Amino acid sequence: MNDTSAREAMLMLSQDGQPQRTWTLTQDVTTIGRWEDNDVTIQDRWISRHHAEIQRHGSSYTLRDLDSKNGLYVNGKQIAEPVALQDGDQIQIAPRCQLVFVDTEATAPALQAQRGVLIDDDACQVWVHGQELDPPLSSAQFTLLQILAGHPGRVFSRDDLIVHIWPDEDPAGISDEAVNSLVRRLRKRLMGVDPDQRYIYAIRGHGFKFEQN
Repeated sequence: MNDTSAREAMLMLSQDGQPQRTWTLTQDVTTIGRWEDNDVTIQDRWISRHHAEIQRHGSSYTLRDLDSKNGLYVNGKQIAEPVALQDGDQIQIAPRCQLVFVDTEATAPALQAQRGVLIDDDACQVWVHGQELDPPLSSAQFTLLQILAGHPGRVFSRDDLIVHIWPDEDPAGISDEAVNSLVRRLRKRLMGVDPDQRYIYAIRGHGFKFEQN
């Protein structure tokens, strides 16, 4: 594992009880919300456009509600004032979405304890059952995983994927086989660590979806 990321505090997202991704908290202020201009963007209708923020003060972190519509909860209690975060605090921002705050010294053990696929968007790193993929995924593979794992269970057509993965290319010049090949390579990398799960499923006539049990 990269030593730098192992020293950084982070947020770990779970949806429906499944780990999804992480964000390292390297900035003085990290914003959380539904809109794309946030540092931590989570697409869920329960989450406000700008829902909350985490302020970094040296080695300590404070969570603040940004007047969100549905509120902000830490360890099951709604907060009205800023609170200092402690390692393991559970931040509820939507019924299906939970963020766990992992403090600096606990980062590496927390990652190693996770099951399934976990993505660090900032460091472009991926863990499967606590094992970091090495060598890292290619840029196209990482983008594909971000799209699919960011919306588990949702089916993306090949055209949807082409627009996101190759935004500067003419879609007409990218074949279905190019997408299929990219999916196969990504699936092979994930199953190389966890052969018991397929993770990426082809839905005949529609596209692909991501699922982990």
